[in-house]
Amino acid sequence: MKKGFFVTACVLLAAAIGFVIYALGHPELSFPWSVQITHILYGLYVDAVMLLLVLAFWKKRDRVYILAVILELGAVFFLVQSILGVFPEGKSNWYLPLALGLNVIALFLNTVQQRKQKRKAEPKE
Repeated sequence: MKKGFFVTACVLLAAAIGFVIYALGHPELSFPWSVQITHILYGLYVDAVMLLLVLAFWKKRDRVYILAVILELGAVFFLVQSILGVFPEGKSNWYLPLALGLNVIALFLNTVQQRKQKRKAEPKE
């Protein structure tokens, strides 16, 4: 376990819990930007915490998939936003195409990495 990643993730998690407790006590406060931007920022924060927790327990030989993990976490977040989001009539749901795009990029990166590993494993003639 890498203590630096784990400690940072715990600090960020404690900050998030403190933010939620403060926000529940002060419902009159809000951010000066739209709800979509707030959701993106929350998603990035959750992705950062999850990535740090994954990195804390990740073995060195498996680190080639870190970018794919980041993209998949983002895809899952935006897919959940797409499912749970209620959009007024005439408003487009842009979370779903974003989630699918991130998923396609992650799958492409995994395919490229697997081909590189196959080439390394093939015996040279």
